[in-house]
Amino acid sequence: PEKPLAETPTVPVIHSAEYLEHRERLLGARHVTVIGSGQSGAEVFLDLLRHRPAGREGLHWLTRSGAFAPMEYSKLGLEHFTPDYTRYFHALPEQVRDRIVPRQWQLHKAVDHETLAAIHDELYHRTVGGGWPEAVLTPGVSVRTAGRIGTTQLELHLEHAEQGERTRLTTDAVVLATGYRERSAEGMLAALDPYIRRDGSERPRVDERYRLVLDRSVTGAVYVQNAERHTHGVGAPDLGLAAHRSATILNAVTGREHFRLPRRTAFTSFGLRDVAASTASAPLPDGVPPAQVRPLRTP
Repeated sequence: PEKPLAETPTVPVIHSAEYLEHRERLLGARHVTVIGSGQSGAEVFLDLLRHRPAGREGLHWLTRSGAFAPMEYSKLGLEHFTPDYTRYFHALPEQVRDRIVPRQWQLHKAVDHETLAAIHDELYHRTVGGGWPEAVLTPGVSVRTAGRIGTTQLELHLEHAEQGERTRLTTDAVVLATGYRERSAEGMLAALDPYIRRDGSERPRVDERYRLVLDRSVTGAVYVQNAERHTHGVGAPDLGLAAHRSATILNAVTGREHFRLPRRTAFTSFGLRDVAASTASAPLPDGVPPAQVRPLRTP
């Protein structure tokens, strides 16, 4: 049987997590293909670009995403990583939450502005004097299949989503900046499986305090962290929210507000109910009678 491409010693096919270990070998390869347009892919591409001769870079950077996009890092954009947004998201219907999560990829799967600018500057400097870098950056491309050519090269079969065209790319090395597969917590919870209440997609339900929703016959509680993106949104794995999550869990376990948590954490009101609550609790402007200030309501 044919060995997986990643186990072929003569043709490097590595994950970006192992890039530094194989860096010198990759710098010596005639042609390198980087797959994936997150932060890791961008940093690998930039490092390879900076250390290869002008006009003979021999680089391809490919991604399935529609663009080499910048991370949403504005101050208001980052309010998606606040407890306010987590509460808003948790209260939405399951079908709505499932539509939202894939659309929020630029909050955590894109590239910071500085790295994108550095890549563009490096490419631009190589055009000074009339040259052009031998570096191809193509978004919207998926790798359909891949196979070895002899013992020293790979052939990637590519497909462009918008053009509907297919082509082949021969390369001497591949860096897979394709992220990481999330490990399911189902194995650890196997003994509790009959007691776990699940949503329409058979995922564990998690309440607002990060507690698994269990059958009423279970008197104890099980709390989770980084296993609740489907119920708590994009901030579930974010370390910036770890302290708030932990405090919420500890308050629930102890049965008292051991850690005092802020009532508001974002200037954004993510839904009309939030607007209504804010309006109802805000002091009235001078000269405005109470009857003129009403919470917003949906039709």
